[in-house]
Amino acid sequence: MLHYSEDRFQLSARTACFLMAALTVARGSSFLLSKQLLGSMEPLNLLGLRFFMAFLILFLLFLRKVLDTIKQDPRILVSSLLLGATYYVCMAAELIGLQYTTSSTCSFLENTAIVMVPMMEAILLRRKPKGIILLSTSVTVIGIALIVRNAGEGAAAGGFGIGVGEGLCIVAAIMYAAAIILTDRLSKRHEPMTLGILYVGYMGAMGLVSSFFTEAPHLPQSGSEWLLLVGLAVLCTCFGFTMQPVAQKPISSETAGIICALNPLTTAVLGWILLGDALAAAGILGAALILGGIVLPNLRMGQEQADAA
Repeated sequence: MLHYSEDRFQLSARTACFLMAALTVARGSSFLLSKQLLGSMEPLNLLGLRFFMAFLILFLLFLRKVLDTIKQDPRILVSSLLLGATYYVCMAAELIGLQYTTSSTCSFLENTAIVMVPMMEAILLRRKPKGIILLSTSVTVIGIALIVRNAGEGAAAGGFGIGVGEGLCIVAAIMYAAAIILTDRLSKRHEPMTLGILYVGYMGAMGLVSSFFTEAPHLPQSGSEWLLLVGLAVLCTCFGFTMQPVAQKPISSETAGIICALNPLTTAVLGWILLGDALAAAGILGAALILGGIVLPNLRMGQEQADAA
């Protein structure tokens, strides 16, 4: 059993941005792993096993801290349930959508959340988004579009069609944007690591229950399937999901949304390396635009900190 204190997870804004980028890259790989497993497992079954396995690992590792936090702050159970339900709808739409479209197209559409976040925040807070955020969002959206245009079957088809899969990915994007904003609020009210562990547990429970009612759930049938599932649970979930409240606590939801643009970049690059998907000149340009869009607000943040000092 591991012990940690909340003080150890008090990150600077710049460090939080690096952590957010790392966990976004980890989650970007999940599109390819999930796509492979969906050939033999149904989506809600996969969702439930992935997240419940991750929860069991984290709960056993941090048992004492989780129980102490719940005792001191029982409202975290309700907050994590709300966050888990939001992410559950997002992930259910993503996994079902992946059955009807490519991993790169799904990643692009879901990560249009980076456009939705500053717009939603502007409406909620009744203020205009900062100019640097609007510029970074525009640059990253163009970059993502260039990458997906040249990635896999989406490029061969000559464009983006809106079918069942694409429609579900758009639903996932809306819920993802809502989850980013919700995480921003809740991570500042509650202990973020425990919040992350609990909402992952709720997602696993919701996935397993819904799978029993709508599918024929089963465990992986081969060593390679177990390896993929463990990769999803440990790398993409224990790290990629659980640490998000920790990473988001010191930064704004708009900044977190922009960093999430690394997600489709990761999917496209891994598809190029592992699956032989094309990444032509336009794709390389798109990657450069995404990285530029992520760097812009961080350079601005560093300048503002220097001016304040």
